[in-house]
Amino acid sequence: MVLKVKFEKDLEQKFRELAMRRYGFSRGAIKKASEEAISRWIREEGGGLPKVKDPIKAIRGALKHLRGKYTSVELQHEATKLWAEQD
Repeated sequence: MVLKVKFEKDLEQKFRELAMRRYGFSRGAIKKASEEAISRWIREEGGGLPKVKDPIKAIRGALKHLRGKYTSVELQHEATKLWAEQD
């Protein structure tokens, strides 16, 4: 799978430098460092998320008061805000 991410220039330079120090100047060093960083972040941040079988059912009705006032994209943003507040 491919994940494209755009970083600030300083952050990218620091990340590349640390990746090369840890994994050497060989091909795949950035990939290994990225996987390690994302895995660590998921362990630290993602562990507290509730297990949800059906995310649509979990938020059904939560945005009912907004019907007709927003576009579907705006509703998605509102749903994200509601989901984040539940933590």
